[in-house]
Amino acid sequence: MMNRCDCQINKPGAAWIAGLWLVLGLAACNPFWSAPESRARDFIEALVTSPAEIQPLRDIANLPPEQNPDALISDLSARVGLDFLRARQAQGVSLKFVAGEARPVDDAHRAVVIHVAYLQPGTPVAGEVRFLVRLEKDAQARWRIARVTGDN
Repeated sequence: MMNRCDCQINKPGAAWIAGLWLVLGLAACNPFWSAPESRARDFIEALVTSPAEIQPLRDIANLPPEQNPDALISDLSARVGLDFLRARQAQGVSLKFVAGEARPVDDAHRAVVIHVAYLQPGTPVAGEVRFLVRLEKDAQARWRIARVTGDN
């Protein structure tokens, strides 16, 4: 298409390149995995779907090698919720992990609600289990999982 200055505009490749630059710029400003909400969601998902893989859990939670990720589960409600979701997954139920409300406590602490939705077999009704994941910044200002509780 030509405008009145006889300049070609609206090239298909130009919009794609501009979009790519925008995505790359946003990714450079705030790495996706460093956001506390993403880290909390990924940790809960890994706890449910692959609890035996300790090293990936440590990596997501940003824990030292001697700390057991299971020790971050600090109440009965969270343990029951994890067991329930693991049983649902073993039965073939589809689970959806979504980061919900993030509550900044201060600059170095956050609390993030993680919603895990599942479809009740044989019904159109979805159920949900919620976790409250508390995060804190370590000495290098990286987010780490500090504690997980139930939020039901």
